[in-house]
Amino acid sequence: MIKILRLLSAASYSRGRPPSPRPRLTPTGRTRHPTDMPATPARSRFATLRLVAILFVAGWLVRSFAVGGMGIHDGAMLPQLRPGDALLVAKWPYGWSRYGLIGGAPLFKGRWWSRDPVRGDVVMIRDVRPNGSRNVVMRVIGLPGDRVAMRAGTVTLDGRPLPRIRIGDVLIPIRPGTPCRVVRHEGRECRYRRFTETMPDGTSHAVFDSAPGPSDDFTARTVPPATLFLLGDNRDDSIDSRIDPDAGGLGMVPTDRLLGRATILPWSTDRSARLTSPKSWWTTIQWSRIGLGVD
Repeated sequence: MIKILRLLSAASYSRGRPPSPRPRLTPTGRTRHPTDMPATPARSRFATLRLVAILFVAGWLVRSFAVGGMGIHDGAMLPQLRPGDALLVAKWPYGWSRYGLIGGAPLFKGRWWSRDPVRGDVVMIRDVRPNGSRNVVMRVIGLPGDRVAMRAGTVTLDGRPLPRIRIGDVLIPIRPGTPCRVVRHEGRECRYRRFTETMPDGTSHAVFDSAPGPSDDFTARTVPPATLFLLGDNRDDSIDSRIDPDAGGLGMVPTDRLLGRATILPWSTDRSARLTSPKSWWTTIQWSRIGLGVD
């Protein structure tokens, strides 16, 4: 009697539950439950699109707010940076502006968490010239309120010349983007006069000044608020704040155009690689420059 009651109870309970899905056999003879079936094509496409969107947004955030990069194409910052160098830029040291956003999205005006650079910093800016859309790397010389001048190649800040000492000439292979005034070794190398220039805080950097020229003299000007005075280290071949934007230069650069601080060279080539010569893809790499810091 007890067994009959148990059977009746189990039958009534099973009638209230939905039928269990029947397992299916795979080609190998193994059973596969319906809940283990693969996702439909629509679900698979959605998952792929979601992953692509997440990666895109993450990449945009990193490139806009953390690190950026650019290639060096001219000799304005010789000897520190050479054509063929790839430069990594930290975007957080000075705050952020819309010019640093990938795509230039006008999400906000001015700068967030703005901080002035230090004199002597090598920085990346957005070009201020008419129709300028590229990034430019220069060295910060004057901050807002500084009175900057140049006489016979020597920079003065607030009437005090920056100490400059000649330390010896340098020979650099002539490459596209490196105009040369003094050619040596049958046109293969360029000779530069090298100096050390010392900033008011005691930090020094190397500059090139190969020959006297019109760019060696600059009438004293006071750097306006929210702007910077920038120079290239290759003083004879740099189009920088000494020249007004209307004349093709940078002039005083607004701080909202400041994108970040140059940090390291993750890659460098001598730009001699040829598409038809796979061997040159390897030999063109300048291994000794990879990993160099920028100061």
